[in-house]
Amino acid sequence: MNNKRSSGVVVGGIIVALLGMVLVFTYAGRVRAGAGVTGGAASAWVATNDIPAGTRWEDMAGALKQKDVPADVRPATAVATNTQLNGKSTIQSIAKGTIVTTTQFNTSSSGGLDIPAGQNAVTINVGVPQAVARYIQAGSETNVYATYKDLPGAQPADANVTKLLLSNIKVLANQPMRTQAEETAEASAPAAEILLTLALTPDQAEQLIFAKENGSIWFGLVHPGDAPVTSGGRTYRTALV
Repeated sequence: MNNKRSSGVVVGGIIVALLGMVLVFTYAGRVRAGAGVTGGAASAWVATNDIPAGTRWEDMAGALKQKDVPADVRPATAVATNTQLNGKSTIQSIAKGTIVTTTQFNTSSSGGLDIPAGQNAVTINVGVPQAVARYIQAGSETNVYATYKDLPGAQPADANVTKLLLSNIKVLANQPMRTQAEETAEASAPAAEILLTLALTPDQAEQLIFAKENGSIWFGLVHPGDAPVTSGGRTYRTALV
């Protein structure tokens, strides 16, 4: 009688254990389904080193490796072939271990710049002080000032002049940020410069290029929301004394 009871307890325990396993597997399956995990693997290009912005695809061979990754985590925009992005450059840095996607490259005809209709993207190089000590960023609005020296036909006292040239000019891009070591090195180099890419109408581009080629340029950072302005004239040396 006792043996029968013991056997019944053992059998019952086994049944409860099996039922528990079934419930656990069922629950796990529901969790996986809810998370969108369906299993399987897919091929993707993965960065094996940090890749800086502005790197051409052809120059990234040593920093990429094709790997199998879970299909559920492979982005739809993941690079599919090793020739898909020939001639394209990164528009942002790519961290080591990141799956490489087409959205990280300048795949548009404008090179990734958001150029307003009817305008051109024009890049100009200026010194750090003239670029507001690197405070100008993509999306900033700026005023542009031009200084001309030794103007022909002007009186000697008025041969040098500074003028507000353009107002509320949108910045599309600036030179990539420097590392601390580069910042330190540039601090002792008086010729350090910044590249600013601006959105300009063709007429504005003419004015800016002429001023750059025949004078010097300074930028002023505009308070957000301020309307475009004009100056009351020009500043000559005689106006300051």
